Amino acid sequence: MSGTQKRVAAAGGVLWRAGEGGRMEVVAVWRPKVGNWSLPKGKLDDAEHPLTAACREVEEETGVPVIPQMWLCRASYVLPNPDGDVHKTVDFWSMRTEKPEAGFTADEEIGERRWLPLAEARRMLSRPRDQQALKAFSALPAVTATVLLVAPAEVERGFDGPAVTRPLSGTGREQAVRLAALAALYQPERALSATGRASVQTLEPVAQAVRCRLTGDSVFDTDAHGRSPVRSGTRLRELASAGGCSIVCAEPEVISDTVAILADEDELAVADVSTRAGEGWVLSLAGQRLIGVERL
Repeated sequence: MSGTQKRVAAAGGVLWRAGEGGRMEVVAVWRPKVGNWSLPKGKLDDAEHPLTAACREVEEETGVPVIPQMWLCRASYVLPNPDGDVHKTVDFWSMRTEKPEAGFTADEEIGERRWLPLAEARRMLSRPRDQQALKAFSALPAVTATVLLVAPAEVERGFDGPAVTRPLSGTGREQAVRLAALAALYQPERALSATGRASVQTLEPVAQAVRCRLTGDSVFDTDAHGRSPVRSGTRLRELASAGGCSIVCAEPEVISDTVAILADEDELAVADVSTRAGEGWVLSLAGQRLIGVERL
């Protein structure tokens, strides 16, 4: 056997719904070629973001349109091969849907789709990687809200007007478009920004993509945050109480401070809260309690 290793990245999801009597159910798919039930997942296309691949693969294999929530885990395993072992990783996200009964068409790759109670899913999905994802999913309270917290993209450096009116650079506008493609997967229903021009311009592409109203909120301005650092976090918890997904744009220092404050309040370990231009965070909440923080 060759000592070389081929590396393959894949992504998928634990797609859930509230079944009869409010009982939690997750979706599983039957793969005729290998003869087993598994979570929906598949390989990344070239240069594809893992989250984009996860949403695409789950929707393709189940026929159900999905909305990602919280990153769960990365499963790693090795597939022996005469030409060199294949080292495979699979990133899993929890996912919800607003159309659980969407149509399904069987093909040679996926023969059946089935919604299963969690206990039954644990029995039927025998692969260790699926078990790892189910265990991570089961250990968490149900995510009821997602807040995307993003920093303004790169600004025009040669601009000599007031800082609040400084626009995005050409590179910044490209960053905003790329951000919109990723953020739109979460289907935000509310878009709020600090009052600076760059913050507004950063969110315009995603607000247009998902057709939600973009409003300014001075509580996310740097000056307002400096006077009362806890107010921005309180506002995020208020947004979370409405459920669904909200997206907020604020300066990097406001974001870093707010994430640190919220994580400390809810005793959640976050090793590095540093945030640069165009970067963002996904905050997962159960009610108003922060249960997960990951980089967007």
